[in-house]
Amino acid sequence: MQVATMTDRGSASASAANITMTVREAIPPGSPRHLAVLFSGSPQRPLLEAVYAFEAELRRIVASESHEAAHARLQWWRGELDRLAAGRPNHPLAVALLPLRGRRDVELGLLHELLVAADLDLSRLTYLSWQELEAYLFRAAGAAQTLIAAVLAGDRPLTPAEREFARRLGAALRQSEILIDIERDVRRGRLYAPLQALETAGIDPASFAARPLDPAHRPFLADWQARVGRELAALPEALDSKALRAAQRHGLVLATLQERCLERRPLQATRRLTSSEPGSFSRVWTAWRTALRYA
Repeated sequence: MQVATMTDRGSASASAANITMTVREAIPPGSPRHLAVLFSGSPQRPLLEAVYAFEAELRRIVASESHEAAHARLQWWRGELDRLAAGRPNHPLAVALLPLRGRRDVELGLLHELLVAADLDLSRLTYLSWQELEAYLFRAAGAAQTLIAAVLAGDRPLTPAEREFARRLGAALRQSEILIDIERDVRRGRLYAPLQALETAGIDPASFAARPLDPAHRPFLADWQARVGRELAALPEALDSKALRAAQRHGLVLATLQERCLERRPLQATRRLTSSEPGSFSRVWTAWRTALRYA
Protein backbone atom coordinates (compact mmCIF):
# COMPACT_ATOMS: atom_id res chain seq x y z
CA MET A 1 0.00 0.00 0.00
CA GLN A 2 2.84 2.36 0.86
CA VAL A 3 4.53 1.71 -2.51
CA ALA A 4 1.31 2.46 -4.37
CA THR A 5 0.87 5.69 -2.45
CA MET A 6 4.42 6.78 -3.27
CA THR A 7 3.84 5.94 -6.92
CA ASP A 8 0.64 7.95 -6.97
CA ARG A 9 2.42 10.87 -5.38
CA GLY A 10 5.21 10.65 -7.93
CA SER A 11 2.73 10.58 -10.79
CA ALA A 12 0.86 13.53 -9.33
CA SER A 13 4.11 15.48 -8.95
CA ALA A 14 5.11 14.71 -12.54
CA SER A 15 1.68 15.80 -13.79
CA ALA A 16 1.88 19.02 -11.79
CA ALA A 17 5.34 19.71 -13.22
CA ASN A 18 4.06 19.08 -16.76
CA ILE A 19 1.14 21.44 -16.21
CA THR A 20 3.44 24.12 -14.77
CA MET A 21 5.74 23.86 -17.80
CA THR A 22 2.81 23.96 -20.21
CA VAL A 23 1.36 27.02 -18.49
CA ARG A 24 4.71 28.80 -18.54
CA GLU A 25 5.02 28.18 -22.28
CA ALA A 26 1.40 29.22 -22.88
CA ILE A 27 1.51 32.43 -20.88
CA PRO A 28 5.14 33.48 -20.39
CA PRO A 29 5.84 35.75 -17.40
CA GLY A 30 5.20 39.35 -18.38
CA SER A 31 2.92 38.49 -21.30
CA PRO A 32 -0.53 40.13 -21.42
CA ARG A 33 -2.31 36.87 -20.56
CA HIS A 34 0.03 36.19 -17.64
CA LEU A 35 -0.41 39.66 -16.19
CA ALA A 36 -4.17 39.55 -16.69
CA VAL A 37 -4.37 36.31 -14.72
CA LEU A 38 -1.93 37.60 -12.10
CA PHE A 39 -4.00 40.74 -11.45
CA SER A 40 -7.40 39.05 -11.78
CA GLY A 41 -7.79 38.95 -8.00
CA SER A 42 -9.32 35.50 -8.35
CA PRO A 43 -8.51 32.39 -6.31
CA GLN A 44 -9.22 30.46 -9.53
CA ARG A 45 -5.95 31.49 -11.18
CA PRO A 46 -4.81 27.88 -11.82
CA LEU A 47 -8.04 27.22 -13.71
CA LEU A 48 -7.63 30.37 -15.83
CA GLU A 49 -4.06 29.30 -16.59
CA ALA A 50 -5.31 25.85 -17.62
CA VAL A 51 -7.76 27.39 -20.12
CA TYR A 52 -4.94 29.41 -21.66
CA ALA A 53 -2.64 26.38 -21.67
CA PHE A 54 -5.29 24.40 -23.59
CA GLU A 55 -5.59 27.28 -26.07
CA ALA A 56 -1.79 27.27 -26.52
CA GLU A 57 -1.71 23.48 -26.89
CA LEU A 58 -4.06 23.71 -29.85
CA ARG A 59 -1.94 26.43 -31.44
CA ARG A 60 1.15 24.24 -31.09
CA ILE A 61 -0.71 21.41 -32.79
CA VAL A 62 -1.73 23.67 -35.67
CA ALA A 63 1.89 24.82 -36.07
CA SER A 64 3.04 21.19 -36.53
CA GLU A 65 5.01 20.40 -39.68
CA SER A 66 2.84 17.32 -40.29
CA HIS A 67 -0.80 17.99 -41.13
CA GLU A 68 -1.66 14.33 -40.67
CA ALA A 69 -0.19 14.29 -37.18
CA ALA A 70 -1.95 17.55 -36.35
CA HIS A 71 -5.33 16.23 -37.51
CA ALA A 72 -4.80 13.04 -35.52
CA ARG A 73 -3.89 15.01 -32.42
CA LEU A 74 -6.96 17.24 -32.71
CA GLN A 75 -9.12 14.16 -33.10
CA TRP A 76 -7.55 12.69 -29.95
CA TRP A 77 -8.38 15.89 -28.08
CA ARG A 78 -12.01 15.57 -29.15
CA GLY A 79 -12.13 12.24 -27.39
CA GLU A 80 -10.30 13.66 -24.38
CA LEU A 81 -12.83 16.49 -24.06
CA ASP A 82 -15.59 13.88 -24.09
CA ARG A 83 -13.76 12.07 -21.30
CA LEU A 84 -13.43 15.37 -19.46
CA ALA A 85 -17.19 15.93 -19.72
CA ALA A 86 -17.70 12.45 -18.26
CA GLY A 87 -15.27 13.18 -15.43
CA ARG A 88 -12.57 10.77 -16.66
CA PRO A 89 -9.82 12.83 -18.34
CA ASN A 90 -6.36 11.34 -18.89
CA HIS A 91 -4.14 14.18 -20.06
CA PRO A 92 -2.65 16.32 -17.24
CA LEU A 93 -3.97 19.45 -18.92
CA ALA A 94 -7.49 18.00 -19.15
CA VAL A 95 -7.22 17.02 -15.49
CA ALA A 96 -6.36 20.66 -14.71
CA LEU A 97 -9.55 21.67 -16.56
CA LEU A 98 -11.69 19.23 -14.57
CA PRO A 99 -12.87 21.92 -12.08
CA LEU A 100 -14.79 23.49 -14.99
CA ARG A 101 -17.13 20.51 -14.90
CA GLY A 102 -20.33 21.21 -13.05
CA ARG A 103 -19.71 24.93 -12.51
CA ARG A 104 -22.62 27.30 -12.98
CA ASP A 105 -22.89 28.70 -16.52
CA VAL A 106 -19.75 26.87 -17.67
CA GLU A 107 -20.45 25.18 -20.98
CA LEU A 108 -17.76 22.57 -21.60
CA GLY A 109 -18.89 22.53 -25.23
CA LEU A 110 -17.03 25.83 -25.62
CA LEU A 111 -13.77 23.86 -25.42
CA HIS A 112 -14.88 22.07 -28.60
CA GLU A 113 -15.27 25.48 -30.27
CA LEU A 114 -11.52 25.99 -29.80
CA LEU A 115 -10.98 22.67 -31.57
CA VAL A 116 -13.16 23.83 -34.47
CA ALA A 117 -11.04 27.00 -34.74
CA ALA A 118 -7.88 24.88 -34.76
CA ASP A 119 -9.34 22.80 -37.60
CA LEU A 120 -10.09 26.00 -39.54
CA ASP A 121 -6.53 27.22 -39.01
CA LEU A 122 -5.11 23.88 -40.08
CA SER A 123 -7.21 23.86 -43.26
CA ARG A 124 -6.06 27.45 -44.02
CA LEU A 125 -9.64 28.49 -44.61
CA THR A 126 -10.24 31.99 -45.97
CA TYR A 127 -13.21 34.13 -44.95
CA LEU A 128 -15.50 35.88 -47.37
CA SER A 129 -16.91 38.59 -45.10
CA TRP A 130 -16.37 40.23 -41.72
CA GLN A 131 -19.37 38.23 -40.48
CA GLU A 132 -17.67 34.94 -41.40
CA LEU A 133 -14.47 36.10 -39.70
CA GLU A 134 -16.49 37.03 -36.60
CA ALA A 135 -17.72 33.45 -36.28
CA TYR A 136 -14.12 32.23 -36.43
CA LEU A 137 -13.01 34.82 -33.86
CA PHE A 138 -15.55 33.57 -31.34
CA ARG A 139 -14.39 29.99 -31.76
CA ALA A 140 -10.70 30.93 -31.63
CA ALA A 141 -10.79 33.27 -28.61
CA GLY A 142 -14.32 34.30 -27.61
CA ALA A 143 -15.15 30.80 -26.38
CA ALA A 144 -12.14 30.75 -24.04
CA GLN A 145 -12.93 34.24 -22.75
CA THR A 146 -16.54 33.19 -22.10
CA LEU A 147 -15.32 30.23 -20.04
CA ILE A 148 -12.98 32.50 -18.09
CA ALA A 149 -15.74 35.07 -17.52
CA ALA A 150 -18.00 32.31 -16.16
CA VAL A 151 -15.28 31.13 -13.78
CA LEU A 152 -14.73 34.68 -12.55
CA ALA A 153 -18.46 35.18 -12.01
CA GLY A 154 -18.24 32.58 -9.26
CA ASP A 155 -21.52 31.15 -7.99
CA ARG A 156 -23.79 33.69 -9.63
CA PRO A 157 -25.15 33.45 -13.19
CA LEU A 158 -23.14 35.05 -15.97
CA THR A 159 -24.96 38.23 -17.04
CA PRO A 160 -25.74 39.06 -20.69
CA ALA A 161 -23.37 42.03 -20.38
CA GLU A 162 -20.53 39.73 -19.29
CA ARG A 163 -21.22 37.33 -22.15
CA GLU A 164 -21.11 40.17 -24.65
CA PHE A 165 -17.96 41.53 -23.02
CA ALA A 166 -16.25 38.14 -23.32
CA ARG A 167 -17.28 37.76 -26.95
CA ARG A 168 -16.01 41.22 -27.87
CA LEU A 169 -12.80 40.77 -25.89
CA GLY A 170 -12.04 37.49 -27.62
CA ALA A 171 -12.74 38.94 -31.07
CA ALA A 172 -10.54 41.99 -30.48
CA LEU A 173 -7.78 39.92 -28.88
CA ARG A 174 -7.59 37.46 -31.79
CA GLN A 175 -7.74 40.25 -34.39
CA SER A 176 -4.86 42.08 -32.72
CA GLU A 177 -2.83 38.87 -32.85
CA ILE A 178 -3.72 38.41 -36.51
CA LEU A 179 -2.48 41.92 -37.28
CA ILE A 180 0.73 41.49 -35.28
CA ASP A 181 1.47 38.09 -36.87
CA ILE A 182 0.22 38.80 -40.38
CA GLU A 183 3.48 38.16 -42.24
CA ARG A 184 4.18 34.95 -40.34
CA ASP A 185 0.65 33.67 -41.00
CA VAL A 186 0.82 34.54 -44.70
CA ARG A 187 4.09 32.60 -45.00
CA ARG A 188 2.21 29.62 -43.54
CA GLY A 189 -0.58 30.02 -46.08
CA ARG A 190 -3.13 31.63 -43.76
CA LEU A 191 -4.88 34.85 -44.72
CA TYR A 192 -7.56 36.05 -42.31
CA ALA A 193 -8.50 39.35 -44.00
CA PRO A 194 -12.03 38.93 -45.49
CA LEU A 195 -11.93 38.57 -49.27
CA GLN A 196 -14.86 40.95 -49.84
CA ALA A 197 -13.11 43.66 -47.80
CA LEU A 198 -9.89 43.17 -49.77
CA GLU A 199 -11.80 43.38 -53.05
CA THR A 200 -13.46 46.63 -51.93
CA ALA A 201 -10.02 48.03 -51.06
CA GLY A 202 -8.66 47.00 -54.47
CA ILE A 203 -6.22 44.48 -53.02
CA ASP A 204 -5.40 41.16 -54.66
CA PRO A 205 -5.30 38.51 -51.89
CA ALA A 206 -2.39 36.80 -53.65
CA SER A 207 -0.30 39.96 -53.23
CA PHE A 208 -0.02 39.25 -49.49
CA ALA A 209 2.51 36.55 -50.36
CA ALA A 210 5.07 39.29 -51.16
CA ARG A 211 7.78 40.01 -48.61
CA PRO A 212 7.82 42.57 -47.19
CA LEU A 213 4.16 43.48 -47.41
CA ASP A 214 3.24 45.74 -50.29
CA PRO A 215 2.91 49.41 -49.15
CA ALA A 216 -0.52 49.38 -50.83
CA HIS A 217 -1.72 47.12 -48.02
CA ARG A 218 -0.91 49.59 -45.28
CA PRO A 219 -4.07 51.78 -45.46
CA PHE A 220 -6.27 48.68 -45.21
CA LEU A 221 -4.26 47.22 -42.34
CA ALA A 222 -3.94 50.57 -40.56
CA ASP A 223 -7.72 51.02 -40.66
CA TRP A 224 -8.23 47.49 -39.33
CA GLN A 225 -5.71 48.10 -36.57
CA ALA A 226 -7.38 51.38 -35.59
CA ARG A 227 -10.80 49.70 -35.37
CA VAL A 228 -9.44 46.90 -33.17
CA GLY A 229 -7.68 49.43 -30.95
CA ARG A 230 -10.88 51.40 -30.49
CA GLU A 231 -12.76 48.21 -29.63
CA LEU A 232 -10.22 47.25 -26.98
CA ALA A 233 -10.40 50.75 -25.48
CA ALA A 234 -14.21 50.67 -25.42
CA LEU A 235 -14.57 47.33 -23.64
CA PRO A 236 -15.00 48.74 -20.09
CA GLU A 237 -18.24 50.36 -21.30
CA ALA A 238 -19.64 46.90 -22.07
CA LEU A 239 -19.79 46.14 -18.33
CA ASP A 240 -22.59 48.28 -16.94
CA SER A 241 -21.74 48.25 -13.23
CA LYS A 242 -18.75 48.63 -10.94
CA ALA A 243 -19.36 45.14 -9.53
CA LEU A 244 -19.17 43.54 -12.98
CA ARG A 245 -16.03 45.47 -13.86
CA ALA A 246 -14.44 44.29 -10.60
CA ALA A 247 -15.38 40.67 -11.29
CA GLN A 248 -14.07 40.82 -14.86
CA ARG A 249 -10.94 42.90 -14.29
CA HIS A 250 -8.89 40.06 -15.77
CA GLY A 251 -10.44 40.90 -19.14
CA LEU A 252 -10.07 44.64 -18.62
CA VAL A 253 -6.37 44.25 -17.82
CA LEU A 254 -5.94 41.99 -20.84
CA ALA A 255 -7.70 44.46 -23.14
CA THR A 256 -5.57 47.37 -21.93
CA LEU A 257 -2.31 45.45 -22.35
CA GLN A 258 -3.25 44.11 -25.76
CA GLU A 259 -4.16 47.61 -26.90
CA ARG A 260 -0.66 48.77 -25.88
CA CYS A 261 0.94 45.85 -27.75
CA LEU A 262 -1.01 46.68 -30.88
CA GLU A 263 -0.03 50.34 -30.69
CA ARG A 264 3.68 49.65 -30.25
CA ARG A 265 4.20 46.90 -32.81
CA PRO A 266 4.56 47.64 -36.53
CA LEU A 267 2.09 45.94 -38.83
CA GLN A 268 4.86 43.77 -40.25
CA ALA A 269 5.86 42.37 -36.84
CA THR A 270 6.35 38.62 -36.83
CA ARG A 271 6.74 37.89 -33.12
CA ARG A 272 4.92 38.86 -29.95
CA LEU A 273 6.26 40.81 -27.03
CA THR A 274 7.98 38.81 -24.32
CA SER A 275 8.93 39.67 -20.80
CA SER A 276 12.59 40.10 -21.80
CA GLU A 277 11.88 42.93 -24.24
CA PRO A 278 12.04 46.61 -23.29
CA GLY A 279 8.87 47.88 -21.66
CA SER A 280 8.11 44.86 -19.48
CA PHE A 281 8.10 47.04 -16.34
CA SER A 282 5.72 49.41 -18.11
CA ARG A 283 3.36 46.50 -18.81
CA VAL A 284 3.40 45.43 -15.16
CA TRP A 285 2.71 49.02 -14.11
CA THR A 286 -0.14 49.30 -16.64
CA ALA A 287 -1.64 45.99 -15.49
CA TRP A 288 -1.45 47.00 -11.81
CA ARG A 289 -3.02 50.41 -12.42
CA THR A 290 -5.82 48.94 -14.54
CA ALA A 291 -6.58 46.25 -11.95
CA LEU A 292 -6.58 48.87 -9.19
CA ARG A 293 -8.95 51.09 -11.16
CA TYR A 294 -11.53 48.34 -11.47
CA ALA A 295 -11.02 46.54 -8.13
